[in-house]
Amino acid sequence: MIRKQSDEVMQKTITKLESLLNSEEFKQENKAVVRFLNILTILYRTNPEGFALATESLQGRTRVYFARDEGTLLMAGNHTKPKQIPDTPYWVITNTNSGRKMLMLEGAMQSMHLPEELIEQVRSYFTAN
Repeated sequence: MIRKQSDEVMQKTITKLESLLNSEEFKQENKAVVRFLNILTILYRTNPEGFALATESLQGRTRVYFARDEGTLLMAGNHTKPKQIPDTPYWVITNTNSGRKMLMLEGAMQSMHLPEELIEQVRSYFTAN
């Protein structure tokens, strides 16, 4: 298993994420859940293997956050509001506050060895709301 991404994959992920974060559409988006799903889509699309490893260990005290099917997330509770991450085989719970969404993103991004500066850039969209 590859623990650290290749530099090429890492750079592609950083470039795509920066492009998303700097886009007018993303900046104008006022729904945290849409931003959350957009970021998760890029993390998966640029590095499916890294995303899989990062999300399989991410969960809360009582809830599973990510799964490959809606049913797994619904078993954790009827009010988890699972949504499919666009263009991926993954589902994620969405009835969390912005702070929790950021913790989920931070956990995934750190596991994928993305730079702290990029994580901070993402954080600004989930703490300013």
